[in-house]
Amino acid sequence: MGESNGYLDSHGTTGALHLKAAKQPVDLTIAEDASYRSVLHANAVPPQPTSLMPKELRDRVLQWLQKHVPNSRLEHILRVEQMAVELAVCHHVDPAQAAQAGLMHDLAKFFKPQRLLEMAQAEDLALDPVDIANPHLLHAAVGAIVARDEFGIHDEAVLDAIRHHTLGCPGMSGLSCVVFLADSLEPGRGDTPKLIALRRNSQQHLHRAVWLTCDESLRHLLARAQQIHPRMVLTRNWALALTDKKLPLPRAH
Repeated sequence: MGESNGYLDSHGTTGALHLKAAKQPVDLTIAEDASYRSVLHANAVPPQPTSLMPKELRDRVLQWLQKHVPNSRLEHILRVEQMAVELAVCHHVDPAQAAQAGLMHDLAKFFKPQRLLEMAQAEDLALDPVDIANPHLLHAAVGAIVARDEFGIHDEAVLDAIRHHTLGCPGMSGLSCVVFLADSLEPGRGDTPKLIALRRNSQQHLHRAVWLTCDESLRHLLARAQQIHPRMVLTRNWALALTDKKLPLPRAH
């Protein structure tokens, strides 16, 4: 999910799970699974993202996005924003931070490869050989730079959630987990049985859902003989170590 290969995104990336996108346009709110609302904590109604960010800031970000990403990408971003808020409510994460990170997670999505490399190098980011071979993977880290410099975001938890939305990171916060999962599982990715099962898991077991989402990404990349970024493997192992092994694996019905 996350970044894809000819499903939703076609940049041959090596990090996030790739499951087929819905063929028809979808509503910008999360798909309604029957079990979804039952796992929100008592009497909680997920707030709308529009109520969680200062209107002036949100309007500025949306205007910037309209100039820098196509409409299809903007629709994805808005679905991620909404799903991140709803997962934040499920897992007692700050929904305002989730809304901010969700809205800004793909700021650098359509930057040219050379620009991504130059910005990462200017920031002295540590680059893996897989990053050099696939600069598109840097859009997450570069997106955090844009959020900081263009929009004055200095909340490190929000910036980390933007940085880690594609590959994850061992030890990442609950907020980062929420945005990672929202990017991978938002309803525009499709409604396959596997996706539905993963969404259900994401509502109930945060680290388990991260592990299972990484596993699905790795299976996809291995099947297509694509490079795998080592951070995805490290993220998978970290999340697996935090998972209750007594729970049965989810089944796609």
